[in-house]
Amino acid sequence: MNDAVTIQDRLKQVFDALGITIYQIAKELGENPSKFYNILNGRAKPSYDTIMSLLACYPQISADYLIRGILPVLNSPEPNAKMMSSDDETVEVPFVPVRFYATFVESYADGSSASETESFRVRKPVMKGHRQAVVLEISGNSMSPQLAHGAKVLAVRISESDWEYQSGGVYAVMYRDYFVVKRIRDNELITRKYLTLHSDNPNGGNVTVPLQDIRGMWKIVTIVEAPVE
Repeated sequence: MNDAVTIQDRLKQVFDALGITIYQIAKELGENPSKFYNILNGRAKPSYDTIMSLLACYPQISADYLIRGILPVLNSPEPNAKMMSSDDETVEVPFVPVRFYATFVESYADGSSASETESFRVRKPVMKGHRQAVVLEISGNSMSPQLAHGAKVLAVRISESDWEYQSGGVYAVMYRDYFVVKRIRDNELITRKYLTLHSDNPNGGNVTVPLQDIRGMWKIVTIVEAPVE
């Protein structure tokens, strides 16, 4: 540690390394910019709370450097992503965008296929041998934060004989003329002949569907594309 290097000098180097202005830092911390100008000009010293606020707001700042003057100025970023090869084999899966939900309901009732309209390419490892799968587009925020508006999910068809055993997961359920993505918590198909569908978003509510109204069911197994929020 070099005693000749003051806390003001270290702050200047930290701000330069971050590439942000005093005004930006003050705004982020909810402080008056003049406070930091006074610190950097040597007219004041940063308080313990100011230093801790900086470290909390900018975790890339090295606490060892800011407090003790031990290099480096900034911490090395931890990798939180990796490059994926684009050469992985993919398969085309029937895609049902929101605008085709009504058509999908109608074609399902007629016994015809709605998969001729569009398809979505999914990497083979994601499929994991799933059969009768479709890619569905999520509409609205009733299933947020897990499923955001515009997300695309892989859904696997559930045989009618297995409907009564489904619980705890997220499902696409077709009933009457509706096609919704909800969570099944209370499956009373065996005992009371109805199914309760819940939204993950508290404001989304839930719906109770009688067995005779259910026309199809798909289990959501994974997200294949999601918007950045």
